[in-house]
Amino acid sequence: MSRAQGRDDFVDRLGHSRRRLADPSVRVLVVGEFKQGKSMLVNALVNAPVCPVDDDIATAVPTEVAYGEQPRAFVLLRRNDDPPRPGWETTTHVATTLKREVPMGELGRYTSGSIALEPDHHIVGAQAFLPREMLRTGLVLVDTPGMGGLSSMHTAATTGVLPTADAVLLVSDAGSEFSAPEMTLLRQVLSACPTVLCVQSKTDLHADWRSVVDVNRAHLERADLHVDITPVSAQLRLRAAATRDVELNTESNVTELVANLQRRVIGRRDALLLASTRHDLLTVIDGLAMTVSAHKGALEDPASLPELTEQLSVAQQRANELKQRSARWQVTLNDGMSDLSADLDHDLRDRVRRVMREAEASIEAGDPGKVWDEFSQWLEGRITEALTETFHWADENATWLVESVGKHFDEDSKAATPVFQLRETTGLIDPVAQMGKLDPGILNSAQKVIIGLRGSYGGVLMFGVVTGLAGMALINPISVGAGLLMGTKVYRDELQNRLKRRRAEANALVRKYVDDVIFQVNKELREQLRIVQRTVREYYTGVAEQHSRSIAASLEAAKQAAITTTAQRSDALKETTSLAAELAGLRRQVESLGMPRGPAAVKPPPTPVGSARGRS
Repeated sequence: MSRAQGRDDFVDRLGHSRRRLADPSVRVLVVGEFKQGKSMLVNALVNAPVCPVDDDIATAVPTEVAYGEQPRAFVLLRRNDDPPRPGWETTTHVATTLKREVPMGELGRYTSGSIALEPDHHIVGAQAFLPREMLRTGLVLVDTPGMGGLSSMHTAATTGVLPTADAVLLVSDAGSEFSAPEMTLLRQVLSACPTVLCVQSKTDLHADWRSVVDVNRAHLERADLHVDITPVSAQLRLRAAATRDVELNTESNVTELVANLQRRVIGRRDALLLASTRHDLLTVIDGLAMTVSAHKGALEDPASLPELTEQLSVAQQRANELKQRSARWQVTLNDGMSDLSADLDHDLRDRVRRVMREAEASIEAGDPGKVWDEFSQWLEGRITEALTETFHWADENATWLVESVGKHFDEDSKAATPVFQLRETTGLIDPVAQMGKLDPGILNSAQKVIIGLRGSYGGVLMFGVVTGLAGMALINPISVGAGLLMGTKVYRDELQNRLKRRRAEANALVRKYVDDVIFQVNKELREQLRIVQRTVREYYTGVAEQHSRSIAASLEAAKQAAITTTAQRSDALKETTSLAAELAGLRRQVESLGMPRGPAAVKPPPTPVGSARGRS
């Protein structure tokens, strides 16, 4: 119908809706500290040993588990001489990696680092495809490496990709209550992804797991964190699947976790897709119906054409006002983006400056040369964590700004806000050169002897001359003792001077690295804000243009109906009436999408518009 009426804008809109529906994937990240049972939980959910489970090994790279008609496994490889990345890679980075198929039974050995595939490549990720009904709906489970502390590189990398997740499973051993790092991590996860489920694993190993769950629920309540806790036993689930024991499967409680995923993750995704698709369809149907209605009215009563034309002219004037109103909403958009850019620059510099103060205090408290490699890794992790927080803050403020711009339009025009997504922070600082090397400050025996002799020489000579006046030899016990004392003092002073130089050099390397990071990230932030600005501008310009085109098409249809001959009017009226009835029927079908059926059907709650994160 849109093509028949020459509405290419509607054709493009419906094509976008079709492409959105064609990608049903839902990414669920499984996160937690080392040895909390993440990999076994993923294995239990899909009933397959895709992730490594052992007391002595752990997942070293992320593993994505998705639906496939046949079981297949792949590893993602990167050349050893490529620049190292501060985070890990998933299918979003496949373009920069090599993909190799491996036996499904050997996948766990590759992802744990037990075996290598090619000598000049290292494994950065893995993918598994399984014919499981739970995965057929588009669910993608991502088993992540253990975090091991908020300042670790794995933690910073994982928090960097949290905004790309549709849901997160935070796994914690049921043998102990939540740790402080886990509570902090939970807050970070909730700020990036609102759909979070806590999983207390290994209930089969701990008799008092119920008490631990109660304590953890109390912790969440005191922290005002509204997150459900589901206790599960992945081991019982696997045993039940192997023995087909229904009672044991129920006791594992994994079915409850699956139900939560279906209800809160997949069901939520379907509701959001339904809302956005319904809005697109109704917009197109109403636009087409407006033209058909004007044509039909003019055909039924040619005498009413002046009145109809006047009504459409008024509507055209309102549509032009909506287009002219762009001056106001674009002022809001431009001013908001300028303010947001300045605020983000200040926020970024403030966060990075605090990290730099921590680094300088650490350098002054010890010898940076001895722990420089560990210190560099810690600093990169803290910088990545700060960048993640800045981008989360930018995401929230950009969403608020988009909503503010939408208030300049009427209710119909702002029924759905434009979708956008700031890029994830994984790999954001790749272009930044790594921190330089620092002298470890380790002296060999020869250097120690040379420093000691250089210092003792003056003492021996000076005191030897003084004691020579008393008739003693140049080299005597007094001059030798004085030489030893002065040599020891010079040696210690030299060590202190070297330490000061290392500290000064370390501080200089930190400042240079931080300046490079700020330069790179500021450029990326400005680019991302420009993308958001263009997205919002083009969206609302398109809204005004579509409304104006619909009115113009209605006016043209009414005028064409006025010059239609009497013989032609009957056939045209019959065709137009049929088309109007068809559009009305389509509208009823669209409005009924998602409505419960049957005698027990009740009125559903209002359908949410847009995603819970405000973007896609």
